[in-house]
Amino acid sequence: MRKIWILLLFISFLSIKAQGAPDTSLSAQELLARLDREMDFGKGLVKGTYVLIRRNGTSETWKINRFFNGEDALLLFDRKGRGLESKLLTKDEGENVFFFNVLSAKLFRKTDDEKYEALMGTGFFYVDLSGYSYQANYNPLVNADLEIGGEVYYRVSLKPILPYFYKKLVLLVGKKDLKPYRVDFHDRDGILFKTLNLKYGPVKVKETSGKVEEIQKASRLEMLDLNTGSITVWEIQEVDKSVNPDASLFAVDNLSR
Repeated sequence: MRKIWILLLFISFLSIKAQGAPDTSLSAQELLARLDREMDFGKGLVKGTYVLIRRNGTSETWKINRFFNGEDALLLFDRKGRGLESKLLTKDEGENVFFFNVLSAKLFRKTDDEKYEALMGTGFFYVDLSGYSYQANYNPLVNADLEIGGEVYYRVSLKPILPYFYKKLVLLVGKKDLKPYRVDFHDRDGILFKTLNLKYGPVKVKETSGKVEEIQKASRLEMLDLNTGSITVWEIQEVDKSVNPDASLFAVDNLSR
């Protein structure tokens, strides 16, 4: 009988210890790092489409090519029937942003608050496509889990280190697969005004060796603008890591050429 009581007390102790044990789940920084990894396709050329769908049903579609060398990125927007319309150059991991309107031959430098303007009237701001690191620009804090449609998500609040327009971002990461699925953007008044949904699918990747394979990646980025009711979709179809962009491609002076 004494042995049974000792066993019961031991089991009770383990239960209490487990309940009071510290949470061994991923830290806020680790969860945020997963968002940066999904948004990063590495050096080379990323091919895809960029579509703006307005509330009234009208739409505009661009072919988008993104060249990246590790710190600088050049995005070319080409529309059927019009050709190359605009270029977006981001340097030093999004620290400096330049936009060149090919049709008007005008160059604009976007600084500070100007980075938080809509790119060509779409739901993505210049800063969203600048290739900047979320880890380097936000302080994350894990909040209570959130359940949506039977799925449970880590909810991570992101406070900007240097606040401009975004007062807070909220990141949702699936607890089962640890994939980032949604980012909610709140304006300077703390009001939710747009949401980015990450959808996963196969992306064809050509390695530097020439080998081609398909990987599962966040291949469809859908930005819902709650103010305008528009949806902007950046769909990534192919990544060519064998492309080694020349440094001159990222020179500001060459944007007008």
